[in-house]
Amino acid sequence: MLREKPGAECKYSHVASLPEVVLPANSCDCHHHIFDRRFPYAPDDKRNLPDATVSDYRVFKHWLGFTRHVLVQPSSYGADNRCLIDALQSFGPVVRGEAVVTDTVSDAELDSLAAAGVTGIRFNFGAGSITTKEMLLPLASRVAERGWHVQIHATADQLWALRALLKQIPGRLVVDHFFRLPQPEPMSHAAWQLAWDLIGTGRCWVKLSALYHQSQRDDVFDMADVMKGFLHEATERVLWGSDWPHPNLISANKNMPDDALILSRIFHWASNDRVRQRLFVDNPSELYGFNSSSS
Repeated sequence: MLREKPGAECKYSHVASLPEVVLPANSCDCHHHIFDRRFPYAPDDKRNLPDATVSDYRVFKHWLGFTRHVLVQPSSYGADNRCLIDALQSFGPVVRGEAVVTDTVSDAELDSLAAAGVTGIRFNFGAGSITTKEMLLPLASRVAERGWHVQIHATADQLWALRALLKQIPGRLVVDHFFRLPQPEPMSHAAWQLAWDLIGTGRCWVKLSALYHQSQRDDVFDMADVMKGFLHEATERVLWGSDWPHPNLISANKNMPDDALILSRIFHWASNDRVRQRLFVDNPSELYGFNSSSS
């Protein structure tokens, strides 16, 4: 399918080129956010991020050429999941959600989230403070009974400090942004071995998302070895995510990334159709519960 550059209407992406790759059918963006100022931000939110709405994201997904996606509750909303639920209802069966809850959440609230399409909860130790490490195992036990996963965002140093808790999590675990392994020697950090210890349990997935968190190059080429390591040694446990609208970059007043270029990099690092099928289609289908009727 031929695509044209979407221009200014494709918000929060540096549209420098057309996507040069064609994704497999039913490909999934496993990490993005929606910001809609109809829903108030948490009182302690200092970033005051602008709207990045359902309609904005639809332009973005059409441009890159994927079908399914996973909406992640951003720290700006704390544990108020109303914007998340509204967006899930707007997108329909092609989307799943990852919510933020605290240890006061009721079973009825979890039921409502499940009905809206939520399949996991997120702990963000990289930004926000609504959830704590003390909540991690109790909440993980509750959501594991529902077949949900726990998702963690933290720096490599924080993940290493949390290693004892992470190894005790029942059920499925997802780690955001490739364990935030730092440059210039990402595989020398202790979190690299932690990643393999967790992946080796058969219950841990890693999101290859937001490469610019640690990359020191606009073309993210310095991430090649880390990405190839996960793609080819943990093929059944990798996920791709755009991190649109790149809230950390917005709040830091940095340039938007060339999302087509980054996607192309990951596509080529995957190197063959079997790995690409696992990365973009099969792994998300297994973890998030997509099926053929949701395409």
